[in-house]
Amino acid sequence: MIETFSRGWRGSGATPSCRLPIRVIRGSFVVLLFCSLPAAYAKCPVNENTTLVVRAETADLQVDSTGREPVVDVQADGAQVRENCAKDKAEYTGNGARVLKITTPKDIDLDLVTQGGNINVGDVDGNAVLRTSGGSVTTGHIKGNAVITTQGGPIKSGSIGGNAELRSPGTIEVGDVGGNAEFHTTAGRITAGNIGGSTTIAEAGQTISILKAGEVKATTKGDISIGEAARINAKSGGGHITTRRVRGPFQGHTEQGDIRLDSAGSWVEASTGQGNILVRMMPENFDGDLHMDLQAGIGDVVVYLPPRMHASIDATVQRPSFQSQQIISDFPTTPARPPQGLIPNRYYTPTHSEFSSNGGGNLIVLHTSLGKITIRKN
Repeated sequence: MIETFSRGWRGSGATPSCRLPIRVIRGSFVVLLFCSLPAAYAKCPVNENTTLVVRAETADLQVDSTGREPVVDVQADGAQVRENCAKDKAEYTGNGARVLKITTPKDIDLDLVTQGGNINVGDVDGNAVLRTSGGSVTTGHIKGNAVITTQGGPIKSGSIGGNAELRSPGTIEVGDVGGNAEFHTTAGRITAGNIGGSTTIAEAGQTISILKAGEVKATTKGDISIGEAARINAKSGGGHITTRRVRGPFQGHTEQGDIRLDSAGSWVEASTGQGNILVRMMPENFDGDLHMDLQAGIGDVVVYLPPRMHASIDATVQRPSFQSQQIISDFPTTPARPPQGLIPNRYYTPTHSEFSSNGGGNLIVLHTSLGKITIRKN
């Protein structure tokens, strides 16, 4: 009579992984020991519905997504790795490893967490959740949604096909995003390509640069540059705000810097404490709301208006320079009494003009405390 039992365990890098069949033959027994290489662990089978879950204490996570076999292979020299192969999940937990090297096909989802290392991932066809408490994150292209968070380094990502949420204390660089985008960095800059979703939120400590987006809300201490957007709400603590084209409304404020809109398709409200404002109104719909309210503390205000636009213009220079023309217009102007609160005194007399284009219409309010106002025909 022969009975067979088996036991298995996984050791550290110094202890091989072994399986011991124990055979009992008529009262005596024979132990046969079979061992595998200590650095290579079981290969969980995966498919396009699988989520690869990795939890590491201090290790760098290096994911090679060019695997051709439908399995996950994890290698960790000198560490213990626990694995759990389930129907829709391949889970690995490692303690003490400096590096976890993971090979997988790219058509799976990723859920990776390390407490103190970097994350490096190749191209992924699924969704990706990548989190580290103390390192950088670098990825290739991600076809699905992406949530990338680090508390101790920069983020650099290729294009993201779905929604994107990226958070870092440092620099954030990302290619195109197919869905909505949310970028947050406390001290770094943000650079992004085309954002295909309806909403983009960007908060940075330095510059924000977005090539194209839908509705954008951007806040930073530095410069804001948006190539094209459906709508913009931008605030800067001390940088320039620029856009080549905003199709819808624009709201912008900077404490110290210029504001420049090369092509505005709807109403504009912009203010700067110290800097110049330039707006070129180029609407597709002249029947829409095209009002303007441009306020400069110290700086010039320049606007370009289409000749066919209906506008009522109110321009004020609070403290004009002596012996120079402060309001320059291609439209006929009519001097007017200064608005309430602007009282002439021994040092200056406010300059104020009111006039209309095509019988009046959209209210255009232009104001500078110290500078010039120029109104040109497009």
